[in-house]
Amino acid sequence: MASVKERGAVRIWRKGYGIMRQAEEIAQEIWALAIQEISCACPFFVLACSYLKTGADEKCICPCTDGRVIHYSPAAVLSDFQEKGRKYINRMYLHSLFHCLYLHPADREKREETLWNLACDMVAEYTVDCLGVPFLLGEPGREKEEVYRMFWNEKESRTAAEIYGMLLDGKFEKGCTDAWSRLFFMDGHSLWRDISGGELAGIREIWEKAAAYTSRDAGSAGKRAGSEKGNIQEWYELQQKRRYDYRKFLRRFAVQREEVQLDMESFDYISYCLGLSMYGNMPLVEPLEYTEAFKLEEIVIAIDTSSSCSRQTVQRFLEETYSMLSERENFFKKMNVHIIQCDCYIQEDVTLSCEEDWRAYMKQIRIQGRGGTDFRPVFTYVDKLIEKKKIRNLKGLLYFTDGDGIYPPKKPDYETAFIFIKEPPENVKIPSWAIRLYLDERKAGS
Repeated sequence: MASVKERGAVRIWRKGYGIMRQAEEIAQEIWALAIQEISCACPFFVLACSYLKTGADEKCICPCTDGRVIHYSPAAVLSDFQEKGRKYINRMYLHSLFHCLYLHPADREKREETLWNLACDMVAEYTVDCLGVPFLLGEPGREKEEVYRMFWNEKESRTAAEIYGMLLDGKFEKGCTDAWSRLFFMDGHSLWRDISGGELAGIREIWEKAAAYTSRDAGSAGKRAGSEKGNIQEWYELQQKRRYDYRKFLRRFAVQREEVQLDMESFDYISYCLGLSMYGNMPLVEPLEYTEAFKLEEIVIAIDTSSSCSRQTVQRFLEETYSMLSERENFFKKMNVHIIQCDCYIQEDVTLSCEEDWRAYMKQIRIQGRGGTDFRPVFTYVDKLIEKKKIRNLKGLLYFTDGDGIYPPKKPDYETAFIFIKEPPENVKIPSWAIRLYLDERKAGS
């Protein structure tokens, strides 16, 4: 018969085991939520996410992938989720996913481990930051932006092998690379050493397949991503070249509020008809007059009226924008739309508050400016409008331009999309925070 002390120890062990199991279950739910959010925001990653599982392992102080599973400590994940939030977990998973898609664990052989780890982390983080989903991933921060400019200034697409070569040149002091290692750290790479030769071939096969499908679904017309060493197609490049549908993009700026209209989904036809049949013109249930709706309420549309943008293309942009925004399902009846014309100075600001204003503006529009291109005055002007409370809840700004101009040095507090009629010149450096859209995907970039 067990002693009181032994029975007490068993109870404590059972309680501790129960807490551990509960922590593991919650952690798995957190990972599942991250995968779900990533898949919804970036559907082309669905297959890749299905290949990268998550598994609890108390020996892993920080998440670490072996090319098949992200091993993690449940307690650490719960702590990160509580202290750093959901976006941090999303970033951690994507970071490890890009390691796999870029074959970083498989290409580690015969390389200086510390610098290779740093190069892989830099490429993974840069790709995450260039996905263009700030509401899901957060912002990179000033320190990372400075490093990005240093390594990606002249070339938009760099592999880990290229970054590794630049680090190996010896141009950067150890103190500098150590600081970068801490800055770009998201996961451990210790399990990469334990992958045997036979396993490497299997991992390479899996992720080459996943990369090829992801590249295809993301709209790539080039080589299979990750199919050849040194020729890995970077995902941020794919994302920047994708064509987006206006309507899909504008859903980001939708807000929820009540609107006066018939809510036919909540309308009870049976009771309504019964009342009419029994009492004549007296329905038992009246249709609801208010319904919750997600629509656009406030937006700024800036137009580059410099000499490089023709009157015809500006007119075309406005016509297409009007045709979309005038649809009832897109905008509330009462709206606050600022249309700003700017070359290197603000030329005009017209406020539209309803569909009638739209129609009137389209009839009498006059293009003003024709000077050089400077995007900064628009952002300064919009900030002043916000300060004066003429704009109260701005979610986003659309800027129609050829892309060749002076960009603001930092990201504004709202999302900004630059809408191009064609691919901007190669020498134009578009900020990483700027979202690229194209007016006509059949012609843009062709």
